[in-house]
Amino acid sequence: MKKETTKFLGYERPDGSVGVRNSVAIISGGNCSNELAATISNQVKGSVPLLPDFVCVRFKDDNERALRTMIGLGANPNVAAAVVVGIGCEHIGMEEIYEGIKKSKKPVEFVTVLDSDGYEPALEKGLAAARRMATEASQMQRQPFDLSHLSIGLKCGASNATSGIVGNPATGIVVDRIIAEGGTVIFSETTEMIGAAHLIAKRAINKRVARQLTEAVDRMEARIKATGEDVRGSQPTPANIQGGLTTLEEKSLGNIEKTGKAPLQGVLENAERPQGKGLYFMDGSAQTSELVVAEAASGNQIHIMNVGGGISSSFRGCLVSWSGGLQTLPVITVVSNRSRPKDPREEEFFDIFADSIIDGKETITQVAERLFQEVIAVASGKLTRSERYVPHFQMPLEMYHTGPIL
Repeated sequence: MKKETTKFLGYERPDGSVGVRNSVAIISGGNCSNELAATISNQVKGSVPLLPDFVCVRFKDDNERALRTMIGLGANPNVAAAVVVGIGCEHIGMEEIYEGIKKSKKPVEFVTVLDSDGYEPALEKGLAAARRMATEASQMQRQPFDLSHLSIGLKCGASNATSGIVGNPATGIVVDRIIAEGGTVIFSETTEMIGAAHLIAKRAINKRVARQLTEAVDRMEARIKATGEDVRGSQPTPANIQGGLTTLEEKSLGNIEKTGKAPLQGVLENAERPQGKGLYFMDGSAQTSELVVAEAASGNQIHIMNVGGGISSSFRGCLVSWSGGLQTLPVITVVSNRSRPKDPREEEFFDIFADSIIDGKETITQVAERLFQEVIAVASGKLTRSERYVPHFQMPLEMYHTGPIL
């Protein structure tokens, strides 16, 4: 008898992908046009602004990475349509972003101030396009799809001694289940692979993938040492140490627990979209806001954020940094151990509490089942805790770069 596959309710896109959100993205081509994008979005219900921190004076590799990121954000399945706006003198041309997003077959237009003979005409053109797209998007209906259409991103933060034995292993079980049903999962944090990369390399599907992984980790450590610093001088962080972690290797071992046991299919460049299904590693930053943006550009529809302790729930601004300020991407937060002393407001800010494992009230498998059901619910439209607060902020999106600003 054939096993019934799990379904979620999503929005079908013209390229065959499926969104779990249905936003019209107002994409700024650079920080000079962020005001224009934000102004348009503020006046159009159903739209969200994507405001990069990127400036023109960067090296070639960084410009190419930024272009790939902006195209990826617009092509993300959670975006129903996109309006690309700019001044018209950007180093990364608006037409390049437009043409890249257009390949996803979704509605997309671009507007520049220079081509519109001024700011106000550009604003009016952008508003007209966004309103039309938002009306069309509002008429779309969710339909059932299996998990092969789902792509999940992973990140952990505020790690402590419980992360690697509670929340991260529970997430790993969910990862294996999603992949077993044909889905895709992407993890990153290259610096936090140091000391544990060999364990992931053993799970690579071939020697080439294993070599690419170890080369990415070695290259990152060499870049850091070339500055005269050692990553072990800042990792683990003071907060990690206060939480009971002692070495970077110990932190890395806990980090990889959330990847489950599935084979590693490939190694991606920052903001690169995988060409297949299964588990992928992205060579990228451990900085949450940069990593979340890059993984969204690779096509993730949901992000799972594992948090060691919940102490930072005391100020809701943390939720924005954990989500990267990216309003098109729902972030599910998993807490391994509640604040000590307990913060009575934590229930307002986090989605899954795994400290029941520590208390002996649930097993790791039981918490994993709760998290899996939460993923399906969020994919079908349930708002995450962070989504209830992030729309109140319009943060510039941080993009990973290797070179200095010239």
